[in-house]
Amino acid sequence: MEWFEFLTLSFLNLALMVFIIRRWGIASAEGFCMAYLGMAVLTDNIELIFHYVFSPGTLPLGYRELDFRIYPTAIHVFALFVLIAALCVANFKPAPVARALDSAGLLRLREVGIAITIVGLVLTGVALYLVGALRATNFYSSLNAFRSQALPFGGFWYRGADIAVFGMALTLPSLGRNRKRFFAVLAAMMFVSFFLRTNKGGLEEPILWAGMVLLVYNRSFFKSLLNFRMVAAALVIAFLGMGVKTWFLPKVLDRPGKPATVSNLVQMAAATAATRWGDNSLYRGYCQFVDTLPDNRYLFEGSKVGVYALTSWVPRFIYPGKPDHPFRGLGFMVYSDFHSFPMETPAPTLVGSMMADNGIVSLVEYLFAAGLFLGWFRRAAASGSAPLYWHVGYVLFVLFGGFSADEGILGLIYTLLLGYGVVAVAYLLISARNGRKSFSRAGRITRDRPLAVEGD
Repeated sequence: MEWFEFLTLSFLNLALMVFIIRRWGIASAEGFCMAYLGMAVLTDNIELIFHYVFSPGTLPLGYRELDFRIYPTAIHVFALFVLIAALCVANFKPAPVARALDSAGLLRLREVGIAITIVGLVLTGVALYLVGALRATNFYSSLNAFRSQALPFGGFWYRGADIAVFGMALTLPSLGRNRKRFFAVLAAMMFVSFFLRTNKGGLEEPILWAGMVLLVYNRSFFKSLLNFRMVAAALVIAFLGMGVKTWFLPKVLDRPGKPATVSNLVQMAAATAATRWGDNSLYRGYCQFVDTLPDNRYLFEGSKVGVYALTSWVPRFIYPGKPDHPFRGLGFMVYSDFHSFPMETPAPTLVGSMMADNGIVSLVEYLFAAGLFLGWFRRAAASGSAPLYWHVGYVLFVLFGGFSADEGILGLIYTLLLGYGVVAVAYLLISARNGRKSFSRAGRITRDRPLAVEGD
């Protein structure tokens, strides 16, 4: 009976996520979120069944692991129905997010991408200055403050590297006829992502973002890259990149680490991947969160998740009393060994985050409201008639996880304002540049043809 319940709920859970991806598209905020979440669920279920059959002793709860997941999976299925209902109400027949651009459109997109790259690099420079990384004895220890501390001047400066990577990705659709330049830009994206962030990953994000931007703005070029050799190379680089970064960080943070042998790099990459994919990672953490939530409801009194979602975008120097992250230090509710670190913010996933404040009630309220917003936002910003700048802002919102598989809507307003703030500054830079060009061109015409003007 336990097997039947688990397999039925698991199949329905995965089927609903596939349905959302197929109907609303993987390039949408909801589809991109479901792709991440679906991979977490799929890898969890496959590895769980394998270990349950062949090595149950390796599972944290042994044979009880199936039963441990049944109730949370039922809740997850219910939540997906709520999301689907909201998306249907707001945008029953969604138009594709992908936008076919002609040569002039691709050049405009490249211009926008260059401007966004400049904005991102400026933000990165400010971030390095604010934490003293430019003059510190240990560059990465200073930079890591953005991930390990709640800083008064706001953590959005740290997103500068991601913004620069996104900007460079926008230049790729125009490079279909110049493969050397395409791979040079992709290498630059990897460089920025790897060396200007202290996250464990580094190379997988530029590859994924490049693919998504090509899928949206130049699908024919994207399809031309989908051959076995290219896909295999991308997967190997993305996987080993996690191992290299895991080896690299302890070295630059003055901590002991393993030698950089191929075997060690593969082991470190696998360990990093296992924090998200597998039967003791993201989805199991969600299940533990849901199972332990009734005993820890007091931790979320005052609707901490809802309040933080509304205030997370405000820097602390403006709002000194800004609430702390609602999941900080709550690792015991997520991790199978119940460990906790005071400054760590574990991910209870989309559904767990929505349930935290008031159980099923907050789950329905938050998720339905989020679904309505996503549907209306897509209709306004990603339709075929929407201006290119609006469309770029939507794609940035999607890739930056405005609707997050890890923490739901906590960063929705923050990501929305950050994305369109960046796009607005890029628009001003391009307008100023084009204005100077027009003024300069008009001046040259006047100097070259003074008699014609006077004769009029």
